[in-house]
Amino acid sequence: MIAAACSRVLDRALAHDPEFSRLRNAGRSTLACVLTAALNVAWTLQHHEDITLAAPGTLFAMIAPLFLRESRLSGWLVSLFAMAFWACASFAASALIASQPELRYAGLLLVVFIGMLCQPLGPRAVGSALLALVAFYLGLYLHPSHDKLLAMLAVMASAPVVVAFVGRIVLPMAPRDGEWRAFARALYHGASSARARAGDAVRGAGRLCARLRQPRLADVAALARGHRHLAWRTAALATISALLAMLAGSELSEDRSMWAVISTFVVFLGTHSREDTLARVAKRLTGTLAGAAVSALLVIAFPHEAGILMAAMALSVFGWAYFILHAYARGVFFITLLVGLVYGQLGFAIVPLAKLRIEEVVAGCLISVAVAVLLMPSAAARAAKAKVNAEVEVEASLAAE
Repeated sequence: MIAAACSRVLDRALAHDPEFSRLRNAGRSTLACVLTAALNVAWTLQHHEDITLAAPGTLFAMIAPLFLRESRLSGWLVSLFAMAFWACASFAASALIASQPELRYAGLLLVVFIGMLCQPLGPRAVGSALLALVAFYLGLYLHPSHDKLLAMLAVMASAPVVVAFVGRIVLPMAPRDGEWRAFARALYHGASSARARAGDAVRGAGRLCARLRQPRLADVAALARGHRHLAWRTAALATISALLAMLAGSELSEDRSMWAVISTFVVFLGTHSREDTLARVAKRLTGTLAGAAVSALLVIAFPHEAGILMAAMALSVFGWAYFILHAYARGVFFITLLVGLVYGQLGFAIVPLAKLRIEEVVAGCLISVAVAVLLMPSAAARAAKAKVNAEVEVEASLAAE
């Protein structure tokens, strides 16, 4: 009977989470985040530095594993270092311009626009965009000095190493049978035929230069199609919403206005119609209200129980990573819970902070709703447009034949 019950539970779990991919993703994010936080906090304590130096690397280790989808090692590493580069560059840029209001606002809007524009390019682009926005927020909020900035970037460099260790060794995405043997064979053959490859590279460069001197219409058309695939409308709407959220959030709190901006960004991320946006807003508000309430209760109930609160933080990271990509309201609940627990551990008054977070998120969501209702197409209009475009393409292909 026990075996049958366990089998039914396993079948149901596999039905909701095929091959336990969500469970593995959540495990990677949680383990990478915990290991990075432990290493970075230990380093800061050993060198008598501020514990906030550990924040950028810890956030990177928490977010990056969710967007590392490639099974091949080469593509996986490219995605990892691309996300690390944009996170570090965004953090450094925001820290350098934090004291200049005009530049910080312009830089924030630029990050929102570019991040939203490139979202159709795949998980690597979405992960880079989200990390860049979060890193920009940290740079503005912490506004470290030049020496502190260099120290933070140095500490942050350990995060990609930990993510690679967890994602490729401890909890690999796919079986690694033959992966390193294949790499060794490729390295050997590459070294043995280096001269031939160099000749091919020179000839290839010559052909490329010839093509660049005589551009073809097909190349121009392909480039235009690539530009059309970018999310221009969504990027413009998200940037407008971010600007309004920035102004509204600053009236509530200058230091926490980024909560309103981030709300507009994640609300428009992946949405294509006003119905999608309204559904995302409802889920974000529900998760935020519940998460803020539970975080306040936990901090008040266990004010001196650091172990319990740290365990709740790890559980929050796991819950966020497990739910955020397929059950958005639950994911928002866990990330809101995590934020409240972190600020509570840092000594902030949790009830006013939870109230302010709710106000900032509500402001960002209301602005997103207004922009979506006024400027975004409905789902029916998008379906009709897609049908017309498909008919035009069919007619064009028939005419060409």
